[in-house]
Amino acid sequence: METAVKTQRLGPIELAPGISQFNVMTKLYACFIGVAMFSGISFLQSYILTEHLHIPRSQQGTLTGDITFVAEITTILFFTPFGVLADRVGRRPIYILGILLIGLGYGLYPFAPSAGWLMVSRFIMSIGVAAAAGMLATMTNDYPQENSRGKLIGITSMANILGTMFVAGVIGRIPIVLTARDVDPVTAGQVMFLFATALCIVTAVAAQLGLKEGTPVAKKDQPAVKVLLMSGLRNGKNPRIALSYAAAFAARSDLVIKGAFLALWAIQDGARLGMSPAGAMARYGIMIIIMQLVSFVAAPFFGWFMDTVNRITATMVALVFAIVGYLSMYIITSPLDYAMLPWFIIISLGSGFMLKASLGLIGQEAPVKERGSVIAMNSTFGAIGILILMVVGGRLFDSWGPWAPFVIAGVYQIFLLAAAIVIRIVAPGPVVISKRKWWPLMGARSSAPDEVDPQTPAE
Repeated sequence: METAVKTQRLGPIELAPGISQFNVMTKLYACFIGVAMFSGISFLQSYILTEHLHIPRSQQGTLTGDITFVAEITTILFFTPFGVLADRVGRRPIYILGILLIGLGYGLYPFAPSAGWLMVSRFIMSIGVAAAAGMLATMTNDYPQENSRGKLIGITSMANILGTMFVAGVIGRIPIVLTARDVDPVTAGQVMFLFATALCIVTAVAAQLGLKEGTPVAKKDQPAVKVLLMSGLRNGKNPRIALSYAAAFAARSDLVIKGAFLALWAIQDGARLGMSPAGAMARYGIMIIIMQLVSFVAAPFFGWFMDTVNRITATMVALVFAIVGYLSMYIITSPLDYAMLPWFIIISLGSGFMLKASLGLIGQEAPVKERGSVIAMNSTFGAIGILILMVVGGRLFDSWGPWAPFVIAGVYQIFLLAAAIVIRIVAPGPVVISKRKWWPLMGARSSAPDEVDPQTPAE
């Protein structure tokens, strides 16, 4: 007779065998800093374009799209190799390499004499993002048991949101604090970026000390490299994994579109209102903090929701929020106008829900032995989404108006919602029957995981 495997808990989250509370807490810190660095470059880059390189505002949208094009081509090329390495040597060394490369990119960015230098710096950063972002997504799915996957994704999202708020409310305000003390704008920008570099180095040390070493399966059970290289495409035959890929196409591009184009829109509108770039960034930073506070509160509830319904249903709900939020940008008067805040809250909820839904669905469906490689393919689709929507959106931002990239993303999500409805009907997949309560705050040990019904979809 088999004995139930004893596992640790972190609050309401049942952890996978061999995963400690310290592993999870370290991962949450890595997500806090990692996502701050991933999203921060889109937000902070606008300052470099305006104050360091003096790029005309009429060209900033196109240049932002072009730099992002270089970044996403790089991540597309590196996601799968890093995913394969993660399934062979482990998640921790790949994450550490990634966060250090991101730090190097931040260190180079504010010393750029030209747009070409920015391209090279972003190339280095993007190799790091391919490594670090892929590993964070993989560990988020490695660490919980299936019945707690949504909850850990929800709490991880809270760490991500805190990271985004940290960029906007702390790092992004460094220039206005320094310039108020008579520091010149260029030096202030350099301090801002070098501070980010220091955070990346500290995070690499923390990751070495606290993340789980090794891989989820024994070395003798690891698939061959050639099997892992094709696993992302092979598993895409599963309609639910295909839906996750398509959702990632929207979800990751949503976050970058918000970070890059809303910040650019804010700086340009601030100029119209007679505000300096630093002043516009500071005011827009307050908007971001409010948006993220709402998302922060909503994140654990959506995580719980993901564990109580079919994961495709959760994806459909996320899409409804995203569609409304992105299409509403057509009627926005200014990202600096607090009267527009309700629409920005909806877009923030929608993009956050989409990312969680895509991650939960791929984690449920990806084979454990190939999880790093399959999630790498999921991330690759996200990078392709960024590539297309940023390049096209950057040009439409300059020619049609700042609302254009958002409306394009919203229209895509309408088609994705229709596909999700079809898959929910014809291939709903399994559902976790959770017997655990959401509200316990801490427990040291628990019994075996809740059962999974492979046949019955949730209603």
